[in-house]
Amino acid sequence: MTTEEISRLFSATPAGPGKWMTKCPAHEDGKASLSIGTGDDGRTLLKCHAGCTMDSIVAAKGLKD
Repeated sequence: MTTEEISRLFSATPAGPGKWMTKCPAHEDGKASLSIGTGDDGRTLLKCHAGCTMDSIVAAKGLKD
């Protein structure tokens, strides 16, 4: 995903070079608990600090992994 696609799809805010933070779409989120990054190979990396799986995050956005 491009920077623009990540920002638009997740309504994410920049958190450093190649990193974003946003509310996780897979659970009721009172604060930004989803980290999004870009891997060395260009893949988009997702990490919910509340414990949601990548499958549940992707499904909540209607995407496929």
